[in-house]
Amino acid sequence: MTKKQILLWGAFCLLFVTLFASCRKAGAGKPIQVEPQNSAQTAVSPPGSEKKEEKAQGPDCTIVRGDQSSKAVTDAAVELRKKLESLGLTVDLKTDWVKRGEEIVPFPGEIQVGRTNRPESEAMYARMDADPEPFDYLISVGDVMCVSCEDDSAMDAVALFAEEYAKRRADESGYGSKEFERRHEFDRKLVIGGESFVRFSVTSGKSGPEQYAAAELKKYLKKMGLYEGEGASFSLTLDLSLNRDSYAIVPGENGEISVTGGNGRGVIYGAYAFLEHYAGARFFMPGVETLGSGDIAVNEPFVHDMIFEMRQSDWQCGNSDVDWCLKNSINQREIPASKGGNIKYGGFVHTIASLAGTDSKSQPCFSDPEILDTVIASVRAMLERDPSITIVSVSQNDNQNYCTCSKCREIDREEGSHMGSLLRFVNAVAEDIEDDYPDVIIDTLAYQHTRQAPKITKPRDNVCIRLCSIECCFSHPLNDPSCSVNAAFKKDIEDWNQICDRIYIWDYVTCFSYYVETFPNFEVLRENMRFFAEHGVKGMYPEGNYNSPQSGEFGELRCWLLAKLMQDPLMSDETYHAYMDEFLAAYYGEGWTYIREYIDWACALAAKKHMNIWNPMTSVLNVKRSERAEVLARFDECWDKAEELAGDRLDAVKRSRLQWECVRLMFSPDAERARAFLDEIERLNVRWNEWGEMPSNPNLSRSPAEW
Repeated sequence: MTKKQILLWGAFCLLFVTLFASCRKAGAGKPIQVEPQNSAQTAVSPPGSEKKEEKAQGPDCTIVRGDQSSKAVTDAAVELRKKLESLGLTVDLKTDWVKRGEEIVPFPGEIQVGRTNRPESEAMYARMDADPEPFDYLISVGDVMCVSCEDDSAMDAVALFAEEYAKRRADESGYGSKEFERRHEFDRKLVIGGESFVRFSVTSGKSGPEQYAAAELKKYLKKMGLYEGEGASFSLTLDLSLNRDSYAIVPGENGEISVTGGNGRGVIYGAYAFLEHYAGARFFMPGVETLGSGDIAVNEPFVHDMIFEMRQSDWQCGNSDVDWCLKNSINQREIPASKGGNIKYGGFVHTIASLAGTDSKSQPCFSDPEILDTVIASVRAMLERDPSITIVSVSQNDNQNYCTCSKCREIDREEGSHMGSLLRFVNAVAEDIEDDYPDVIIDTLAYQHTRQAPKITKPRDNVCIRLCSIECCFSHPLNDPSCSVNAAFKKDIEDWNQICDRIYIWDYVTCFSYYVETFPNFEVLRENMRFFAEHGVKGMYPEGNYNSPQSGEFGELRCWLLAKLMQDPLMSDETYHAYMDEFLAAYYGEGWTYIREYIDWACALAAKKHMNIWNPMTSVLNVKRSERAEVLARFDECWDKAEELAGDRLDAVKRSRLQWECVRLMFSPDAERARAFLDEIERLNVRWNEWGEMPSNPNLSRSPAEW
């Protein structure tokens, strides 16, 4: 044969092999159906045309999910595609993009996953939603392929479907149509008046806060494993007969529960209170929440009237998060109106210089009528600019350089307190605005030289006295008769309670000289909060490490405990310590008991001494030199154990361990440890004290108290 003949013969053989292989491929896995063809159809197709025909036939099947599918359903649809492709099938993944009411043309081999606009899917979900014993999934394998499932069971559902779909393809005539179901096993149920429910519905009023409360309640009940549907029914509405920020939770018949609030915030607080009081949820810190366990039994009403009308937190770990503030009833932070709004100050403290246009290094003359007129004009202008302000601070500058003119001296002598001239001035401002702004309070400090109540003048009804505890001892409760340091402040608050119906407290709850060191005041917080509530206090501002982005101490624990105490200042000692243990377990992991041991040790030692807000702990935690090595070893081991058992809470344990390292270095200076300690403080963005960052070039061979 010639070279040309060889090439022609080779081309003919290649064409024959290609055609044979294409025929085999087209008939693989199923019989080839041969139909009579006329002579016009017997022409040989050109090479490659078989692939074009195969492509035109479309995929073997098409998975259709809802256009608004949850992530869980979307992920399950993608997983199902992989499983079917592993069977050798070609699979498309589509959404039900056809608008409701328009004609729906099914895709080839359509498999519906999740809630879609297809009538088959809607019918199956209607069955699932109406059944008193809810399903995890309901699957149809037959003429209509449908996977209806709850999010948590979506992966299980598609795995079962893929298995059955493979069986059906292998024996289509013998398989027929089948349906599969799995009932949900509930870990928790709503038990209302003895009747159990696993489904719930939530309705609310039309205001933003009511709707927000309903959405939050619904979200958390779902997280607790309950389903929406016909069953228990919650209504969340305003009830203006209740006091502001207060709420009532009342179970009724047939699984009905009413949650009402005296204002928008009250409704929201009521929703979270239901989750806490009945279900055992806790909102410790942003990102650290627990949802409780067991059935949610609702047998008795829970009505809560807020004792403190103003509740402010001053720890960035909590109060910088609006949702945390709402969950823990903090109402003096920037909260949008749609979430209930907040009590808003016009100016917060030490405002008199800006209002009067005077020097901030001394106090103005409070008997000068021109200064009074200027301040009144400034207050009115402020309220005109911002009608949302509810409290205006007309408060002294942060110094004790009070006016000594003859008129001020005479007033203060007559009143027996430097508060005399200040309160008469503040009353005059309050009297001027009260008719035009009946809901606005004028707030002033009773601070240092103005702390004592005057003998004659009483605050007007629209005046708030904010009493400051800066000179107090914070290792002993105010009602401790053995603490001589607190005796004067205790008398002052008792005296103010005789003449004033609106006392706020500016309390101090951390060490302002050393933010990082342990401040063992946990046994004092509850006692003092109860004392305040029993002595006419209507508002609380416990000042913490307000300007530190992070706490290297127990700021998070103290922040949450104070929030709980401001909600319920009359709680028992047992409740308070149970709260402390719950927080420690959630925040620090399984080694929390070792941290509790450290807290108890520090508080017990502190109770033997007086402690102000500037003390280094070596002056409070009185450990004999002969015992220091033993104490250091003991608490090194406690923190080591806490780290070992922390699990995913290790970072929190390490950050709070900085306080022990600070105290340890005070007891036993060590330059190498001190350098590592400071590097960690800088890395974690923990502020050294109220006034500034770490001193430059500290002598690390000395105690941190000497840096």
